[in-house]
Amino acid sequence: MLRAQSVDTLRTGMKVGRNVLDLDGKVLVKSGTILSDNTIRTLNGKNVFSVYIDVPEEEIHIDITGNEHLLDGKYLDRYKKTYNRVQNIYYKLGREDILELADLEEVLQEENIKELCDGATAVTQIHNMTRDGDYVIHHATNVAILAGLMAKWMRVNWDKTRELVMAGLLSEVGKMKVPRTILDKTGKLEPEELDKVKRHVDYGYDMLKRSELKKYKDVLLAILQHHERCDGSGYPNRLKADAICDYAKIVAILDIYDAMAANRSYAKRNSPFDVFKIIYEDVLKGKLDTKYGIKFIGELCHALTGNWVGLSNGERAKIVYIAETRVTALPIVQTVKGDFYDLNTRHDIKIEALLTANEVN
Repeated sequence: MLRAQSVDTLRTGMKVGRNVLDLDGKVLVKSGTILSDNTIRTLNGKNVFSVYIDVPEEEIHIDITGNEHLLDGKYLDRYKKTYNRVQNIYYKLGREDILELADLEEVLQEENIKELCDGATAVTQIHNMTRDGDYVIHHATNVAILAGLMAKWMRVNWDKTRELVMAGLLSEVGKMKVPRTILDKTGKLEPEELDKVKRHVDYGYDMLKRSELKKYKDVLLAILQHHERCDGSGYPNRLKADAICDYAKIVAILDIYDAMAANRSYAKRNSPFDVFKIIYEDVLKGKLDTKYGIKFIGELCHALTGNWVGLSNGERAKIVYIAETRVTALPIVQTVKGDFYDLNTRHDIKIEALLTANEVN
């Protein structure tokens, strides 16, 4: 059976199940090749994210004993420390208009970003942990992590990586000026309440342009523009594609994904594959940037391999394979009973949501 394996998790001795091609269609590694250290190093230096590995079906199994490490203690500790620093940054800005630079620099340290944005590990961890605490802070932290992943997938340099993470991290800071009763409201917002929420982009921009970050013009524009849409339907200024900065176009996609894939006070989380479909539809409609939208869906989709999901029939299952044949491909999953479902053909079953570690156990 073929299984998509991210390049950073390849090991010597694995058997390639399908030709690995470069962007020009040239064969880098032939099907049937047994991976060596040298071959893996070569692939790491190319624009290749995943490789199809030929895995004997009898080797594919699901550990339901509770011994599977769904939450990594080291990663969770780093996330919690980052969450606390982000909370301090947000609350200090909201209450005193003071930017806590020491905490911001700690979050933006290269080691911290590399650990938090470590490929498939990061995707698994941010979906497996329970979001206890302030939803806005968790959302900002996760958007920052997704921004770090996008920077890695786009192979940008360290300076741009740091700026993109900063843009994601501070994208919601203006919500500290929105009444808490509105942010925590579980019902539908009234028009005047929605208007106050929309003004968070202006609040955030105004606060930060008076701070030490005023020199980061693209970061500030991302905070102001990440709810703009390429067709001019967004806010606050109904800008069109050419007038929207690249960081804002990227953060817009990450913001949508994390907001819809997580439990919120006013809505339940969605299956990431349902979110991919929504993002892709917005790409086709010209609302979201095509290049960044397709890149995000493709890369994150394959990083989801190995995650646990809840199915619409009540079963729990693990994603074991996702084809690259089309952007909106659905996965093959294996249930705790050992049954395989190809959700591209089993239209009576769908993924309801990714499961947290607590829900799996």
